[in-house]
Order: sequence, then structure tokens, then C-alpha cells
Amino acid sequence: MEYVGVVGRRAERLYRQIGTGFAFVLFGVGGVVLSVTLFPFYCLFYSDPQERAGIAQRTVRETWRLFVWLLVNMRLIDLELEGVDILRQETGTLIIANHPSLIDIVLIISLMERAQCVVKEGVWKNPFMRGVVKATNYIPNLGDPERTLRECVAALKSGNNLVIFPEGTRTKPGKQVRLERGFANIAIRAGAPIRIVTVCCNPPMLRKGEKWYESPVRRACFRVRVGERIETAEVFDSRLPARCARDLTAQITKRFEEVIAHEPA
Repeated sequence: MEYVGVVGRRAERLYRQIGTGFAFVLFGVGGVVLSVTLFPFYCLFYSDPQERAGIAQRTVRETWRLFVWLLVNMRLIDLELEGVDILRQETGTLIIANHPSLIDIVLIISLMERAQCVVKEGVWKNPFMRGVVKATNYIPNLGDPERTLRECVAALKSGNNLVIFPEGTRTKPGKQVRLERGFANIAIRAGAPIRIVTVCCNPPMLRKGEKWYESPVRRACFRVRVGERIETAEVFDSRLPARCARDLTAQITKRFEEVIAHEPA
């Protein structure tokens, strides 16, 4: 019986490895299909760039929602959501989240209306994703911090939500939370509220440095929890913006640590 159980677990893990590979291929192909079909179609019928980007964002949200549904129903992951109705009602809000897994941004944006995010240079130049990030007016991080800051502030002031991972990279398990101050400077300059979102993945999956086929022994459960909203006006002092950014970063770092420490195993 024990042997049968071991074989069953190995077969289930092999299924998840193959399924994950299929999902990644589907995700990449889907990005290309959108880039050569719907997005050019939008250019023909919508002359206003902001309106066109908004429609592209809704298209990506629904596509990624379908992708997450597929992951769950193929039994590649489990998903638990808490307070996500709040996200659908946000406008002009800076959403900050920890980043334990490669698919965190897909999970979060699939739950939101009007949302942009900051994408690194590698994604901006990726042939499978380039058309998507351009059509949706996602903000590139190409080594010009001031330009990125201006575009993030403009996005928030226009009413879009903006998703940022303030650690700057995927969260390292067991390491102390270290947030960069960029998100605080953006929120202060835009006068935008901050909403904290935490993502927990147990057992860990698709961490930084891991390959897609390195599936955990058992199916991973992702928990997305929408936390508190912080009004930046409460900490803002126009005479000392740098100090405000530092204090805000320290305040939110502490809250991230508290929330993540109490996540169930």
C-alpha cells in the first residue's frame, strides 16, 4: 500500500509538471495571439490612446482570469481569496504586494478593474509579452528612475490603479522583508492611497531561480489577501518629502512583516 501511495504521488507530481509546462506555453501563445489580433483591431476603432489602453487592460484582465481558472481546474494550484471585492472597487490606488512566485502579478491583476503595473526590461523586450505590455500602457522600468516615477504618478492621477512589488524582486523565503522607497515616493507625489496585498504560496512554487518544472511534492496553495488601506496624507509633510518616504517605507515594511508572519503554514 505504501508503494502504491508513493507511485501515486509521483504520478500526480509528473502530471503537474507537464500541466505547468502546457500552461506556460499557452500563456505565451495567448500573448502573441492578442498582440496580432485584438490589439491591432482596437487601434482601428479607438482613436483615443487612453480609451484604447483601458480596453486592452480589461482584455488582459479577463484573459488572465481565464488562465487562473484553468490553473485551478487543472488542479495545478489551489487558490484562496480574502477581501478581493475591495480591489474591484479601487481607483487611483497604489497596490503594493509581496512577490513569492512568478505568477503573483497574474493573480492580482485578474482580480482588478483598471490596473497598470511596472514591468522590468526583460518583460518589455520579451517577444511573447511585448505586445501585451505596450497595448495596456504598462510602465517600463528601463533604467530611468525619474521617468518611471513620472509615468507612475501620471497613471495614478488619471484614475488607474498601479500594482508594484516594492521589494524589487521576488521575495526570498526566510529573509527579512526589505522594501525599496520608490513606491513611497510615487504615492507621496501622486497623493495616492496605498492598499496592501499579501500573497502566500505553500508549498513554495516558481520562486526566484526555480525552473517551471521544479514542482513541489504536493500541490501549491496560493492565498491572496487584501489588507488595509493607508492614506498617504496622514504621513505627508511637504517640507520633508524624503523623510516622509522613509517613514512610510518603514511603516509598511513593519506591516508586511506582521501579516506574513501570521500567515498559516
